[in-house]
Amino acid sequence: MNRAHVPLVHLAIAFLLAGCLGPRTTRPTRLFVLNATAASADARAPAADLRLSIGRIVLPERLNRSQIVTRTGTNEVHITDFSQWAEPLEKSIPRVISENLSNLTGTDQISVYPWPMRIETDFKLEIAILAFEGNSDGEVALGARWRWVRADGSEVQPLQASSYAESATDRSTEALVAAMSRALAALSVDIAAAIPSP
Repeated sequence: MNRAHVPLVHLAIAFLLAGCLGPRTTRPTRLFVLNATAASADARAPAADLRLSIGRIVLPERLNRSQIVTRTGTNEVHITDFSQWAEPLEKSIPRVISENLSNLTGTDQISVYPWPMRIETDFKLEIAILAFEGNSDGEVALGARWRWVRADGSEVQPLQASSYAESATDRSTEALVAAMSRALAALSVDIAAAIPSP
C-alpha cells in the first residue's frame, strides 16, 4: 500500500468507529399494565365464602408476546418494540379478572393459575381470549369464550361467547390500554353474573 494512503485509511477507520461508538438517540421503551376497573356491585349479595379459581388462559399466538399489538386492517396487525406489556398477558388478564371478580362478588378466595398447591374450589373459570386489540382510531375489541365448571371439571353451563367494544379517550397508547382494562371489566361483569349457585 502506498504510504501516502495510510493516513487516509486511518482517518476513514476513525470516522467509522465514531459512527459506531458515538452517542445515539434511541426511543425509550414504555411499559404498560392492565388494571381492574370493575366497581363493587352493591346490588349483588357478598359471597365471602365462595371459592373460585381461574384456570390457565388461552391466547392467540399473535397476542402472546411482550409488545402491544394493534390492528391496522382486516388481515394486518402492527407490533411496536417501544410499547410493551410490563407482564405477559397470560398473567395479567387472569389477575385483572380475579380482582374484578373479587370486587363484584365480595369474595377474596380466588385462586389464579398456576396454583402453588392443591386448592379447594367451588367453581373454576375456563377462558379463551379470541381477540384483544385496539386500532389506530382507539377502538378496542375483546372477544372471549368462557364457562364455569365444577372442581372436578364437569360442566355446569354451556360455553359462552362474548364480545365487547370500548373507545379510548385519545390516540395515546396509555388511553388504549385503559380502554382495554374497561373491556376486561365488562367481561368480568358477565362472568360474575354467571357464577352458579353453590
